[in-house]
Amino acid sequence: MAAAKLGNCPKCRKLYLRIRDICEDCYQKQEEDYLMVASYLRENPGTTIQVLSDETKVSIALIRHFIIIGRIITTQFQNLSYPCETCGNMIKTGKICSTCREKINLLTTNDENSNNNSDEKLAGGYITRYL
Repeated sequence: MAAAKLGNCPKCRKLYLRIRDICEDCYQKQEEDYLMVASYLRENPGTTIQVLSDETKVSIALIRHFIIIGRIITTQFQNLSYPCETCGNMIKTGKICSTCREKINLLTTNDENSNNNSDEKLAGGYITRYL
């Protein structure tokens, strides 16, 4: 087992032993926030992320974090969605919407095709002049 290292907490900048991503104090606060959010969702399953944030005083970013790591399952709450990281459209799973994912896949495919074409042009030939 590797030895734990010291580091600064990304939330409060306090020096801590890196057992988790954040220090113990911030972890406890995050757990309290999660319990508050989970309790509110049980009582109000039709709420939106904005109302949930306003009522519990927990940031949308932290609620989104709970969703992404799987602590809150959006399919159980019909109105609970969060913004896509790229365009801001509301989504229920993942980090980016299907439209942005398709655009990224298309750009990646086009880039790979252009790289393959340039390799074919240079294959077996001599470069006689440098530009």
